[in-house]
Order: sequence, then structure tokens, then C-alpha cells
Amino acid sequence: MTKNPRILIIRLSSIGDVLHCTPVARTLKETMPECHITWIVGQVAADMLRYNPYIDELYVWPREQWEKAMRAGRFREAWQLWQQLRSYFKTRHYDIALDIHGLFLSGMVTAASHTPRRIGLSNTRELNHLFMTETAPPPPGPHVIQRYLSALQPLNITTTDYRMTLVVPPSAAEFAENLLQQHQVLPQDKLVVVNPVTTWSAKNWPPERFAKVIQELSQHAKVLLCGGPSDRAISDTIVKMAGVPVIDAVGRTSLLEMAALLQRSQVLVVGDTGPLHMAIAVGTPSVSIFGATDYRRFGPLDPNHTVLTGETICPPCHKTVCRTKDLRCLKSTTPETVVKHTLSILNSR
Repeated sequence: MTKNPRILIIRLSSIGDVLHCTPVARTLKETMPECHITWIVGQVAADMLRYNPYIDELYVWPREQWEKAMRAGRFREAWQLWQQLRSYFKTRHYDIALDIHGLFLSGMVTAASHTPRRIGLSNTRELNHLFMTETAPPPPGPHVIQRYLSALQPLNITTTDYRMTLVVPPSAAEFAENLLQQHQVLPQDKLVVVNPVTTWSAKNWPPERFAKVIQELSQHAKVLLCGGPSDRAISDTIVKMAGVPVIDAVGRTSLLEMAALLQRSQVLVVGDTGPLHMAIAVGTPSVSIFGATDYRRFGPLDPNHTVLTGETICPPCHKTVCRTKDLRCLKSTTPETVVKHTLSILNSR
């Protein structure tokens, strides 16, 4: 390995996985301060890396647009997007490429970089290993951060420092303060953020339970509801059911503005979704409700976070839709339990 290698990281999505991958960049820079790191990422999660001090160059490739064109049969458009990426690589040289996505597409991206040393993860899908020159050993533990860091082992680099990196820029922090001032939230007021919607129906705790939690927590703190534009319908239902004052920021923030609101709050109540990992990265405690997914793989490693898991035999099934159609794993976590743990954190801060 050269003294100051040029390293390419490929992790295209999603919000949580991109954040889980940030310890890789930090560990590389701490081990080899003079190395140059380029990260290829898709559009949706790009802001999670925009201000990361351990990344020298960020290339945002519209992976989402490429996949949409492919699914719609617009192959000319997809080819043009692919050629954009190839043109970018023609002006760059890398010594090492780390494919920390592990799919056929990320393997194609890695191969297109023409990097001589291409390291992939163990037990990948979609024939990803065919694009690699080396495969990392199995990780030392179950968590996805440990899996991603295993890509460094062929470089003789190991670490047990699993801290994620998410830098909130001043513009986002200013947005958050202005929003809170508009809703008469004073600096000394306690703020609870609730993010009730995930990308899988099998991970969504029932709206009526979130409403009950909000009712109780509103007696002790200001409550802010956050989420993306597609979360609007469920969030509206929760606000109506709760019947108490709520700062409704659903669909009204960028990801970095949401991160700033999380950073300003005392605690986040959430399922297994991107804002959970954003809160972990900015140092805000959380109470998370897990069902279909395995908290040992995707949950917080920091002890300042509380994970509530289902008490049934079916989880974690890792299915996007509940097979029993009754969300029994999620429903085994009661609103009273969520309120108790949230107040415990709130009262300690």
C-alpha cells in the first residue's frame, strides 16, 4: 500500500446505512491522515456527508434517477447517467476502492473506477464479489457498523470506535432556532422530537399509540413532530388523535434542518428509521421502538439510547409488511413504557 493512498468509498444509500458507514472514513483518516478519500453517494443521503471533515471529495451520483429510468425502460436516459459516472472516473485515479454497499450495482460502480485493489464485504448479494479483487473477513460482531468496518481489515486497520459523524452547518442550526422561536420554544424549554413513520409498514408503531405518547409528553415538554413529505397522512392522523399542541415540522425541513432540530432537542421518540441514526450521530438520546428489524444489527450502540423490542416470538423477521398482519411485535411495546423511558431521559437532561 502506498504511503498516501487515494481511497474510494462506495456507499450509495440509505440515510442510516450511510451514517453507519461514516466510521470507515474517520478511521481511515485517523490511521492515515494524508490519505485522500472520495465517497460516491446517491442524491437522497448526500447531505449526511456534505460537511463530513473526513471526506476530501464527495461525488453525488443520481442512483435513484438511474434506477427509476431502468425500471421505466428509459434505457437511453439510464445510459447517459451511467456515462456521467464513467466520465467522472476517467479524470480520477484511486489506489483502493471499498465497496460497502455489497450489491450488483455498487460492484459495477466499483469496477468502473478501474481501481487496482477493490475490497468488498463478506457474504454479499447479487454476485457483488465478482467485481472485487479481495473480500473482507466476517465482522467480529452482529452490528452493521462492525460489518462496514470489516472492509478495513485487509488494510490491517481495526477499531472499536463506532462513533458516527454528522455535521450540522450553521444555516441549518439557524433554521432550527428560528422555527422554535416562531413556536415560542425558549432556550430553557425541554423539547421532545417524535418521528412516527418509517419506510416499512412492519416498522410503523400504530398512530394511536404515538398520539397517546404525545398527549402524555406534552405535559412535560414541547413536542415537535418530524418526518418527510410522504409521512404527511399518518402524521396528520396522529396530530388529530393527540388533540394537544404540537409543532408540526413534517415535510417542512431538509435532512440537515431536521438534524439541527434533533440536536437542539433533549430526546427523540422513533422507530427504526433514518432520524434515529441522525440523532445518534449528533448526540441526542433516543427511545426507539423495534419490531421487524434486529436492534442488535441496526440499533444504537451508545448506552445513552433506549431500545424497546417486541416480546413476541416472531421478531426480527426483516419483512417490510407484517406476515401476521397484526404488528404483534410492535404492539407488545405499550405507550406507557415509551412514556416512562422518555421521561427518564428528559428528567436527566
